[in-house]
This record gives sequence, structure tokens and C-alpha cells, in this order.
Amino acid sequence: MDEQSKSRVRRIKDWRFTNRWFVGRGLDVGSGPDPLKKEDWHKVSEIVPYDVALGNVNAQFLPEIKDSEFDFLHSSHCLEHLSNPRAALVNWLRVVKPGGFVVCTVPDELLYECGRWPSLFNADHKVSFTLRSRPIIPGSVNLTNLLWRLNVDVEHVELLTEGWDPAKMGQDQTMMGAECSIEFVARRPNPACLW
Repeated sequence: MDEQSKSRVRRIKDWRFTNRWFVGRGLDVGSGPDPLKKEDWHKVSEIVPYDVALGNVNAQFLPEIKDSEFDFLHSSHCLEHLSNPRAALVNWLRVVKPGGFVVCTVPDELLYECGRWPSLFNADHKVSFTLRSRPIIPGSVNLTNLLWRLNVDVEHVELLTEGWDPAKMGQDQTMMGAECSIEFVARRPNPACLW
């Protein structure tokens, strides 16, 4: 619950979020009831929410959004609800300017899904994610390989375990305030900066 809000305090203390990744105009994909808030980020000029509840069409393809329209795109726990995460990331990168950032958080296959599929805690999850070389869940997406195949500049990848307790394995620890996720920041390459 309120996954974006859980990450807020940690992110505000990290200069990369406040001075590099959350700068300019942003799109918050899957914003839902816990959106990224402009007032938390002093270098953000605007955050546009994008959610089915707001009447938006499709978070995987973002058909209403023009190419290179935003400086950054944020998404907290939306990618796992889409049938093709690779296609989604291609489109999410499409809508940020060259040199812009995609900041994304997804559930981890062990910490959140407890190594079981389909998801015990969210029947709408279409895919799971891992940083492990051998996924625990068949069909789980290795996030490192996915980002590598997209040919993006990966600035940050972190397994978020704050509050997670191995003794409570098998329970939805996000409901207890734990972060059970993988966070990554990918930068859309800027051809003008290539050698």
C-alpha cells in the first residue's frame, strides 16, 4: 500500500532524485491514489498523472502522449500489471526527451511474491521481476537483462528491503510498511552526446 509514499523519505534524502532524476516536467504512470507530488521535488515544474482511473487509455503504449514530451517518467508498481513490460519500457522511454529518465519501482519475485505464482497478493499481476541470474518464478523477468537489451543507460538499480522480515515470508509485508521491491532508473540515450 502507498508504495510511492514509502519511498518518498528515502528519495528526498538522495541528491540524485532531488537534483538529477526528478527535474523539469514529469509523467507519473499508474499514479493512482498515491501519486508523485510536485511539492516534494524543488526542481520539478509539473507532474502529469496518468492512470486508468483518470480515463487514460493504456499505460503500456501511452497513445495520447507525444514522443519526447517529458523530462522524466515515474512509475511505482504499475509495470507488473502490464502484459508486455518490454513494450511498456520502450514506450516509456519514447515519451521522455533524449537524456531524460524513467524512474520505476516493481515488486521483487521473492520479497513480494514469495517465490510463488500466480501472485498470492495481487491477482492482477501479469509478470514478476528479479535481479537474480536464475529466476525463482518461471517466466519472471530478469530486470538487468531487460534493461541491457533496451540499450539504455542504467543509472541506478537497487533491491529495496527496508522493513522486510524473512521470518514473515509468505505474508504481504507491504501491508506492514515494508518495501519489497526493485527500483531502477534508466536514462534515454542522447545521440547528441555520443562521441
